[in-house]
Amino acid sequence: MPGKRVKKNKYAILLKAAVILFVAILSAIELPNLWTGDSGFAFYAFDVGQADAFLFHLPDGENILIDAGTRSAGPGLVSRLKRLGVRKIDIVVATHPHEDHIGGMAHILRAFPVGKFWDSGYNHGSDVQRDMLSVLRGRKIRFERPKAGFKETLGGAVIEVLAPVKAMRGSESDANNNSIVLRVVYGDVAFLMTGDMENAERRSVGRFPRATVLKLAHHGSANGTDEKMLKEVSPDAVILTYGRGNSYGHPHGVVVALIRKFGLRSYATADGEIKITTDGRTLKVRQ
Repeated sequence: MPGKRVKKNKYAILLKAAVILFVAILSAIELPNLWTGDSGFAFYAFDVGQADAFLFHLPDGENILIDAGTRSAGPGLVSRLKRLGVRKIDIVVATHPHEDHIGGMAHILRAFPVGKFWDSGYNHGSDVQRDMLSVLRGRKIRFERPKAGFKETLGGAVIEVLAPVKAMRGSESDANNNSIVLRVVYGDVAFLMTGDMENAERRSVGRFPRATVLKLAHHGSANGTDEKMLKEVSPDAVILTYGRGNSYGHPHGVVVALIRKFGLRSYATADGEIKITTDGRTLKVRQ
Protein backbone atom coordinates (compact mmCIF):
# COMPACT_ATOMS: atom_id res chain seq x y z
CA MET A 1 0.00 0.00 0.00
CA PRO A 2 2.73 2.60 0.83
CA GLY A 3 4.28 1.94 -2.60
CA LYS A 4 0.99 2.74 -4.39
CA ARG A 5 0.63 6.00 -2.44
CA VAL A 6 4.13 7.05 -3.54
CA LYS A 7 3.27 6.16 -7.14
CA LYS A 8 0.04 8.23 -7.01
CA ASN A 9 1.90 11.17 -5.50
CA LYS A 10 4.48 10.92 -8.26
CA TYR A 11 1.77 11.10 -10.94
CA ALA A 12 0.12 14.03 -9.18
CA ILE A 13 3.42 15.93 -9.09
CA LEU A 14 4.05 15.21 -12.80
CA LEU A 15 0.51 16.32 -13.72
CA LYS A 16 0.90 19.55 -11.73
CA ALA A 17 4.24 20.23 -13.42
CA ALA A 18 2.69 19.63 -16.87
CA VAL A 19 -0.15 22.08 -16.12
CA ILE A 20 2.31 24.73 -14.94
CA LEU A 21 4.40 24.25 -18.09
CA PHE A 22 1.33 24.48 -20.33
CA VAL A 23 0.19 27.73 -18.67
CA ALA A 24 3.71 29.16 -19.01
CA ILE A 25 3.78 28.33 -22.74
CA LEU A 26 0.38 29.98 -23.29
CA SER A 27 1.56 33.08 -21.45
CA ALA A 28 4.64 33.34 -23.67
CA ILE A 29 2.65 33.18 -26.90
CA GLU A 30 1.39 36.51 -28.27
CA LEU A 31 -2.05 35.57 -29.55
CA PRO A 32 -3.64 37.53 -32.38
CA ASN A 33 -5.49 40.50 -30.92
CA LEU A 34 -7.24 42.02 -33.91
CA TRP A 35 -10.59 40.98 -32.52
CA THR A 36 -11.26 43.44 -29.74
CA GLY A 37 -13.99 41.58 -27.90
CA ASP A 38 -16.63 44.31 -28.25
CA SER A 39 -15.97 45.36 -31.82
CA GLY A 40 -14.39 43.97 -34.95
CA PHE A 41 -13.14 47.39 -36.09
CA ALA A 42 -9.62 48.27 -35.03
CA PHE A 43 -7.21 50.97 -36.18
CA TYR A 44 -3.47 50.91 -35.56
CA ALA A 45 -0.99 53.74 -35.95
CA PHE A 46 2.41 52.07 -35.80
CA ASP A 47 5.54 53.52 -34.27
CA VAL A 48 7.87 53.49 -37.29
CA GLY A 49 9.91 56.54 -36.33
CA GLN A 50 9.75 59.61 -38.57
CA ALA A 51 7.38 57.84 -40.96
CA ASP A 52 3.79 56.64 -41.49
CA ALA A 53 2.20 53.18 -41.32
CA PHE A 54 -1.43 52.40 -40.42
CA LEU A 55 -3.74 49.39 -40.37
CA PHE A 56 -7.52 49.27 -40.47
CA HIS A 57 -8.93 45.89 -39.47
CA LEU A 58 -12.59 45.72 -40.49
CA PRO A 59 -15.42 43.73 -38.88
CA ASP A 60 -15.61 41.03 -41.56
CA GLY A 61 -11.86 40.36 -41.34
CA GLU A 62 -10.67 42.63 -44.15
CA ASN A 63 -7.48 44.67 -43.74
CA ILE A 64 -6.39 48.01 -45.19
CA LEU A 65 -2.77 49.06 -44.86
CA ILE A 66 -1.94 52.71 -45.46
CA ASP A 67 1.78 53.35 -46.00
CA ALA A 68 4.59 51.14 -44.71
CA GLY A 69 7.29 53.27 -43.11
CA THR A 70 10.92 53.33 -44.20
CA ARG A 71 12.99 50.51 -45.68
CA SER A 72 14.58 49.82 -42.32
CA ALA A 73 11.14 49.65 -40.67
CA GLY A 74 9.79 47.16 -43.23
CA PRO A 75 10.85 43.85 -41.61
CA GLY A 76 9.64 44.96 -38.18
CA LEU A 77 6.30 46.07 -39.61
CA VAL A 78 5.84 42.68 -41.30
CA SER A 79 6.53 40.95 -37.98
CA ARG A 80 4.11 43.20 -36.11
CA LEU A 81 1.32 42.58 -38.63
CA LYS A 82 1.84 38.82 -38.38
CA ARG A 83 1.73 38.98 -34.57
CA LEU A 84 -1.57 40.84 -34.87
CA GLY A 85 -2.95 37.97 -36.90
CA VAL A 86 -2.85 39.56 -40.36
CA ARG A 87 -2.71 36.87 -43.06
CA LYS A 88 -3.82 38.95 -46.05
CA ILE A 89 -4.27 42.62 -46.91
CA ASP A 90 -7.26 43.53 -49.04
CA ILE A 91 -6.13 47.06 -49.95
CA VAL A 92 -2.63 48.48 -49.66
CA VAL A 93 -2.43 52.26 -50.05
CA ALA A 94 0.74 54.17 -50.90
CA THR A 95 -0.28 57.75 -50.18
CA HIS A 96 2.74 59.14 -52.06
CA PRO A 97 6.19 57.91 -53.11
CA HIS A 98 8.49 59.30 -50.40
CA GLU A 99 10.72 56.77 -48.66
CA ASP A 100 9.21 57.38 -45.22
CA HIS A 101 5.85 56.19 -46.57
CA ILE A 102 6.72 53.48 -49.10
CA GLY A 103 10.18 52.33 -48.01
CA GLY A 104 8.77 49.23 -46.36
CA MET A 105 6.27 48.44 -49.12
CA ALA A 106 8.43 45.84 -50.91
CA HIS A 107 8.68 43.88 -47.64
CA ILE A 108 4.89 44.03 -47.18
CA LEU A 109 4.10 43.03 -50.76
CA ARG A 110 6.42 40.02 -50.57
CA ALA A 111 5.12 38.89 -47.16
CA PHE A 112 1.33 38.98 -47.65
CA PRO A 113 -1.26 38.18 -50.31
CA VAL A 114 -2.62 41.56 -51.46
CA GLY A 115 -6.02 42.12 -53.08
CA LYS A 116 -5.19 45.43 -54.72
CA PHE A 117 -2.82 48.35 -54.49
CA TRP A 118 -3.81 52.03 -54.51
CA ASP A 119 -1.19 54.48 -55.70
CA SER A 120 -1.19 58.29 -55.95
CA GLY A 121 0.01 58.06 -59.54
CA TYR A 122 2.87 60.48 -58.94
CA ASN A 123 6.16 59.30 -60.49
CA HIS A 124 8.98 60.23 -58.16
CA GLY A 125 11.58 58.16 -60.02
CA SER A 126 13.35 57.04 -56.84
CA ASP A 127 14.98 53.67 -56.28
CA VAL A 128 12.51 52.82 -53.54
CA GLN A 129 9.55 53.54 -55.83
CA ARG A 130 11.08 51.48 -58.64
CA ASP A 131 11.65 48.59 -56.23
CA MET A 132 8.04 48.75 -55.05
CA LEU A 133 6.65 48.83 -58.60
CA SER A 134 8.88 45.93 -59.58
CA VAL A 135 7.46 43.77 -56.79
CA LEU A 136 3.91 44.79 -57.76
CA ARG A 137 4.53 43.71 -61.35
CA GLY A 138 6.26 40.50 -60.33
CA ARG A 139 3.42 39.45 -58.07
CA LYS A 140 0.76 40.63 -60.54
CA ILE A 141 -1.05 42.69 -57.90
CA ARG A 142 -3.99 44.73 -59.14
CA PHE A 143 -2.89 48.37 -59.42
CA GLU A 144 -5.28 51.32 -59.17
CA ARG A 145 -5.03 55.14 -58.99
CA PRO A 146 -8.23 56.30 -57.24
CA LYS A 147 -9.09 59.99 -57.47
CA ALA A 148 -11.36 62.36 -55.54
CA GLY A 149 -14.97 61.19 -55.57
CA PHE A 150 -14.18 57.46 -55.63
CA LYS A 151 -15.92 55.34 -52.98
CA GLU A 152 -15.71 51.70 -52.01
CA THR A 153 -17.52 49.67 -49.35
CA LEU A 154 -15.47 47.03 -47.56
CA GLY A 155 -16.23 45.06 -44.40
CA GLY A 156 -19.02 47.35 -43.27
CA ALA A 157 -16.90 50.48 -43.76
CA VAL A 158 -17.03 53.06 -46.53
CA ILE A 159 -13.76 54.34 -47.97
CA GLU A 160 -14.01 57.77 -49.58
CA VAL A 161 -11.20 59.29 -51.62
CA LEU A 162 -10.97 63.08 -51.14
CA ALA A 163 -7.73 63.70 -53.02
CA PRO A 164 -5.91 63.98 -55.32
CA VAL A 165 -8.50 66.14 -57.01
CA LYS A 166 -6.13 66.76 -59.93
CA ALA A 167 -2.47 66.20 -60.71
CA MET A 168 -0.40 68.81 -58.91
CA ARG A 169 2.55 70.40 -60.69
CA GLY A 170 4.79 73.25 -59.60
CA SER A 171 3.86 73.26 -55.90
CA GLU A 172 6.39 73.43 -53.07
CA SER A 173 6.41 69.63 -53.04
CA ASP A 174 4.51 67.88 -55.82
CA ALA A 175 5.00 64.42 -54.31
CA ASN A 176 3.36 65.51 -51.05
CA ASN A 177 0.62 67.48 -52.81
CA ASN A 178 -0.42 64.44 -54.83
CA SER A 179 -1.03 62.38 -51.68
CA ILE A 180 -4.02 60.07 -51.52
CA VAL A 181 -6.33 61.48 -48.85
CA LEU A 182 -8.89 59.00 -47.50
CA ARG A 183 -11.88 59.08 -45.19
CA VAL A 184 -12.79 55.71 -43.67
CA VAL A 185 -16.31 55.70 -42.24
CA TYR A 186 -17.76 53.06 -39.92
CA GLY A 187 -21.17 53.86 -38.48
CA ASP A 188 -21.02 57.32 -36.95
CA VAL A 189 -17.22 57.25 -36.70
CA ALA A 190 -14.86 58.51 -39.41
CA PHE A 191 -11.08 58.54 -39.77
CA LEU A 192 -9.48 61.13 -42.05
CA MET A 193 -6.09 60.00 -43.37
CA THR A 194 -4.14 62.84 -44.99
CA GLY A 195 -0.73 61.49 -46.06
CA ASP A 196 1.73 64.37 -46.47
CA MET A 197 -0.80 66.77 -47.97
CA GLU A 198 0.42 70.38 -47.99
CA ASN A 199 -1.23 73.77 -48.63
CA ALA A 200 -1.80 73.35 -52.38
CA GLU A 201 -3.58 70.01 -52.14
CA ARG A 202 -5.55 71.12 -49.09
CA ARG A 203 -6.90 74.10 -51.05
CA SER A 204 -7.82 71.84 -53.97
CA VAL A 205 -10.10 69.74 -51.76
CA GLY A 206 -12.24 72.70 -50.80
CA ARG A 207 -14.32 71.92 -47.72
CA PHE A 208 -13.36 68.88 -45.66
CA PRO A 209 -16.03 66.59 -44.21
CA ARG A 210 -16.38 65.91 -40.50
CA ALA A 211 -14.16 63.19 -39.02
CA THR A 212 -13.91 61.76 -35.53
CA VAL A 213 -10.18 61.06 -35.82
CA LEU A 214 -7.81 63.15 -37.93
CA LYS A 215 -4.32 62.02 -38.90
CA LEU A 216 -2.56 65.37 -39.09
CA ALA A 217 -0.87 65.86 -42.46
CA HIS A 218 2.87 65.78 -43.06
CA HIS A 219 3.93 64.70 -39.56
CA GLY A 220 2.49 67.82 -37.95
CA SER A 221 4.31 70.29 -40.18
CA ALA A 222 3.09 73.90 -40.42
CA ASN A 223 2.08 73.41 -44.07
CA GLY A 224 -0.03 70.31 -43.38
CA THR A 225 -2.84 71.65 -41.24
CA ASP A 226 -4.49 75.02 -40.74
CA GLU A 227 -7.25 76.43 -38.56
CA LYS A 228 -9.83 76.37 -41.36
CA MET A 229 -9.36 72.65 -41.88
CA LEU A 230 -9.60 71.88 -38.16
CA LYS A 231 -12.86 73.84 -37.94
CA GLU A 232 -14.33 71.91 -40.87
CA VAL A 233 -13.18 68.47 -39.73
CA SER A 234 -13.99 69.18 -36.06
CA PRO A 235 -12.20 66.04 -34.84
CA ASP A 236 -12.51 64.55 -31.38
CA ALA A 237 -8.91 63.34 -31.55
CA VAL A 238 -5.83 63.87 -33.70
CA ILE A 239 -2.88 61.60 -34.44
CA LEU A 240 0.66 62.83 -35.01
CA THR A 241 3.28 60.66 -36.70
CA TYR A 242 6.86 61.64 -35.98
CA GLY A 243 10.06 60.34 -34.46
CA ARG A 244 11.31 61.64 -31.14
CA GLY A 245 14.04 64.26 -31.60
CA ASN A 246 13.61 64.43 -35.39
CA SER A 247 15.63 66.99 -37.35
CA TYR A 248 12.55 68.53 -39.01
CA GLY A 249 11.12 70.12 -35.88
CA HIS A 250 7.92 68.07 -36.13
CA PRO A 251 5.37 68.69 -34.81
CA HIS A 252 5.57 72.39 -35.59
CA GLY A 253 4.73 74.85 -32.81
CA VAL A 254 1.92 76.35 -34.89
CA VAL A 255 0.18 72.98 -35.09
CA VAL A 256 0.73 72.24 -31.41
CA ALA A 257 -0.85 75.63 -30.61
CA LEU A 258 -3.87 74.79 -32.80
CA ILE A 259 -4.34 71.47 -31.02
CA ARG A 260 -4.40 73.31 -27.70
CA LYS A 261 -6.67 76.05 -29.00
CA PHE A 262 -9.29 73.52 -30.14
CA GLY A 263 -8.87 71.43 -26.97
CA LEU A 264 -8.21 68.27 -28.96
CA ARG A 265 -7.05 64.96 -27.58
CA SER A 266 -3.78 64.20 -29.34
CA TYR A 267 -1.79 60.99 -29.65
CA ALA A 268 1.71 60.68 -31.11
CA THR A 269 3.42 57.60 -32.50
CA ALA A 270 6.60 59.00 -30.93
CA ASP A 271 5.06 57.77 -27.66
CA GLY A 272 4.41 54.29 -29.07
CA GLU A 273 1.86 52.37 -31.09
CA ILE A 274 -1.73 53.65 -30.98
CA LYS A 275 -4.75 51.35 -31.14
CA ILE A 276 -8.29 52.65 -31.55
CA THR A 277 -11.36 50.41 -31.51
CA THR A 278 -14.94 51.42 -32.20
CA ASP A 279 -18.41 49.97 -32.39
CA GLY A 280 -19.38 52.70 -34.82
CA ARG A 281 -20.52 55.02 -32.05
CA THR A 282 -17.83 55.37 -29.39
CA LEU A 283 -14.03 55.15 -29.40
CA LYS A 284 -11.58 53.33 -27.17
CA VAL A 285 -7.96 54.44 -27.44
CA ARG A 286 -5.01 52.46 -26.11
CA GLN A 287 -1.39 53.54 -26.16
